[in-house]
Amino acid sequence: MSEPSSSGSLFLCITFYPTERMASSVLRLVSSFCSMVLDDPNVSSRFYMAAHELAENVIKYSSGPRVSLELALEESESACVMKICARNEASPERLREVERRLFELKTATDPVKHYDDLICETAMVEGVSGLGLARVRAEGGLDVDYKIEGNELTIIAHAPVGRWRGDERLEG
Repeated sequence: MSEPSSSGSLFLCITFYPTERMASSVLRLVSSFCSMVLDDPNVSSRFYMAAHELAENVIKYSSGPRVSLELALEESESACVMKICARNEASPERLREVERRLFELKTATDPVKHYDDLICETAMVEGVSGLGLARVRAEGGLDVDYKIEGNELTIIAHAPVGRWRGDERLEG
């Protein structure tokens, strides 16, 4: 994720060991952050759900000793965008599989249909299903981007947000 600009941005970065116990603590912090900065509880819950799915993925599929989750609320003159960035290391096989699934997700013309189709296709399959990322796009309404550099995977979920609690322009 790019460094936020000094004007109109809030940024939270958490690097942690990939364990369920750590994830629970991180997600409580994410929930507090979303509640503090986002004015709309529905928007806040969408971003919390996305953070939960991304945290679960980076923990489940990480091959490295640490993972990170970053949240940024970036304001420009024309929009306010919330971004969640999840980063981990993974094996080459896992990276190929997630790249294929993310490409399918990103190019799906109907995110809800894609999610429904994945539910049916993976109902009896154990292992990687891609449902969490598809849920972020279909239920959360967030765009999902990714990049792979070496053995590091970065997934970015983002969407514009209408209002946030620190937006002085909304008070006048």
